[in-house]
Amino acid sequence: MKARISQILILLMMLFEAIPAGASSVEIKYENLRNLLETRNSKVESMELERQAAMSRKGSLARSFLPQIELHGAQESFLTGVNKQKVQPSYGAEIQLNLFNGGRDKIESEIKNFEADRKAVQLQQIVSEELQEVRKIFWNIVYTHERLSQVDEAIRVNNQNLTSAEKRIRSGVATDSDRVEFEMKAVDLKRENLRTKMELTNLKREFSVLMNFKTSDELIFPKQLEHNHDFEELLKHEPQDHDFLFKDDQLKSQQTDLAAQSQRRAWWPELEAFASYNQYNQRIESAGSDAENDMRQETVVGLRLKMEIGNVLQSSREVSALAHEARADQKRADFKKRQVEAHMENELSELRFLHDQVHDAETNIERAERYYKLTQSEYARGVKNSPDVLGASEKLFENRLKRIEIIKEFQIAKAHVLSKIGK
Repeated sequence: MKARISQILILLMMLFEAIPAGASSVEIKYENLRNLLETRNSKVESMELERQAAMSRKGSLARSFLPQIELHGAQESFLTGVNKQKVQPSYGAEIQLNLFNGGRDKIESEIKNFEADRKAVQLQQIVSEELQEVRKIFWNIVYTHERLSQVDEAIRVNNQNLTSAEKRIRSGVATDSDRVEFEMKAVDLKRENLRTKMELTNLKREFSVLMNFKTSDELIFPKQLEHNHDFEELLKHEPQDHDFLFKDDQLKSQQTDLAAQSQRRAWWPELEAFASYNQYNQRIESAGSDAENDMRQETVVGLRLKMEIGNVLQSSREVSALAHEARADQKRADFKKRQVEAHMENELSELRFLHDQVHDAETNIERAERYYKLTQSEYARGVKNSPDVLGASEKLFENRLKRIEIIKEFQIAKAHVLSKIGK
């Protein structure tokens, strides 16, 4: 009994050593891709951080009316004229309060609000783009899994045909050329098997990078492609569902227009209130060699009105430039809106076409299976030869592949549309 327990412990230790540290198995489902993307994708995470940064800059209008306080103090050692060296302090405080800034602070606050809105829209765009890519890779992985199964089935059928050919050769009703046909096909199918496995490994590696998985993680995907019949209902949407695809340019146009408004107000004066108290030493201000400290104190309260003439001269050119940029952004947004609407119609038409093609492909598979069985039967009776059997098996293989290729294209096209409408 003790010996058996020791063997079990040794086996468990070997098993744990074989598993890489931190490795885990993750089941990947289509319906969970969006959630995985939003929590793991590096591009989405970085864009979310940019959005949060823009959000933190909102509310600048209220902050522009907060007082600015400046404090200063020093302990100085100095000589003035023939007097002896002195050590005296110097300190003070000043407060400034914005009363009116020509409305530019309000405009600046609105620009920051638009920037936060733009970052939110850009986040939607990044999620849409990355979701399209990760769904495309997902369906290619599932397709490649099923393609590998079809290749394995073709190998099984070819081996079966090779066995039949060898029986015919032994019975004297066929020559060695029959065997060679199927042996050459076996080499082709083996190469196809290895190539498909390599493609599957590469696709999984791409998926791991996009979704930020470790290379040691085991990702488990579905092995068969799905074919939805109710896709029309799933893709129903309103025009505003895909506004985010061109809204960034609209917001940028409005943001640039606000910047132009700010430049137009360059000639508006700024008004601020200020107050200060300063205690100077004799190095800075002297009221006689023996002046008391209170004779070197200064208290100031007042209003300050200022206007920068240089900005006025420069602003007219900047206003013109910003106005042109705003119109350019709006034209870009209008074009993208029309382009998106056209693309949506085109993609829906392609989906309907692919959906119909799936049913045609399934009918062709039934024909190919019947044709292959008839050819096999005729080959067994000596009516057909090995090239006929090989051709029939290739037709069956090609039709099965054609069906899953169409389903893959259908699923990728559907995922593309769903991403564009924010689903």
